[in-house]
Amino acid sequence: MKNLFTLFFSLLLIGIAAQDKKLIQWKNLQEGDSLQIHGDTRLLFVDIFTDWCGPCKFLDKYTFQNQEVSSYINENFIPVKFNAELKESVTFKGNTYDYISNGQTGIQSWAYYALGGNLRYPSIALINKNGETVYVISGFMQPDEFLKTVKNVKSELDQNLAKDNR
Repeated sequence: MKNLFTLFFSLLLIGIAAQDKKLIQWKNLQEGDSLQIHGDTRLLFVDIFTDWCGPCKFLDKYTFQNQEVSSYINENFIPVKFNAELKESVTFKGNTYDYISNGQTGIQSWAYYALGGNLRYPSIALINKNGETVYVISGFMQPDEFLKTVKNVKSELDQNLAKDNR
């Protein structure tokens, strides 16, 4: 009986570990910044969300749980989650960004910076190693549409980068 319990527990742990590998390996902004500083050439894929945003929750629950979407994002980008209403200061590319209160609500100024002042949620900001937002994808999309959009944007950005490096 003890061996059966050990086998069951081991299979359960293996299943959990395998499931985790399917999901997006989210980092915080400072971790993503550090990876770029230390030579990772991938763009930051920053999911900018708020706690109250319904479409943000759908993106998390449906689109980001898709195996193809998760694998593609993990392989081609540095995935970062960022709460646009984070009340703590953050440092990015050597600059400090603060929470700006507006009475009962407010905004983390880095979200304002990354989205060029166009605060729509959810938004995915693709950010290069210089800290520049090179593309923004906004709104909820089903997994197939989202993956197609992200692949097209990445292809376009890669082509532009190749032209710039000539």
